[in-house]
Amino acid sequence: MSEVALYEAIAQAFVAEGVDTIFVLTGDGNMHWEAAFSATPGTRSFHVRHEHCACAMATAYASMTGRVGVASVTCGPGLTQIMTALATATAARVPLVVFAGESPMHATFYNQAIDQAPLVKGTGSEYVAIHSVPRALSIVAEAFHLAKMERRPVVIAMPLDLQRTKIS
Repeated sequence: MSEVALYEAIAQAFVAEGVDTIFVLTGDGNMHWEAAFSATPGTRSFHVRHEHCACAMATAYASMTGRVGVASVTCGPGLTQIMTALATATAARVPLVVFAGESPMHATFYNQAIDQAPLVKGTGSEYVAIHSVPRALSIVAEAFHLAKMERRPVVIAMPLDLQRTKIS
């Protein structure tokens, strides 16, 4: 097997879950993942002008299709913009998965650093962080399972520096 970046493997894990459509506002925390997903034949990415719209459109997509809706936003302030949409999706029991960036694990300073988990959990959504390369793909599968079985949003967050880790 050839060496790939972890973000590429995570994008393919979303495809393996049956995802072919995402709603995204691209930033530094999700740009590599989004580009890898979009490069996959048979996928569609709808780019929006506000993070809330990405989450709201994924919620509408899930409601109309019966599939898990998928949105993606960057980390920190970008993620804070989807709190109302997450709370609404939680109240409506909509299965939704959001891929978001997270502050770099090994940076001494990062100007978008926010403790994201409490904000997401405050909406009734689940927050799962990928901080382990060996568990990364199983975390994606678990997040989709949780979204489907509990019919609620799950945010998968992954630090920027970990996303670029090479795996084989």
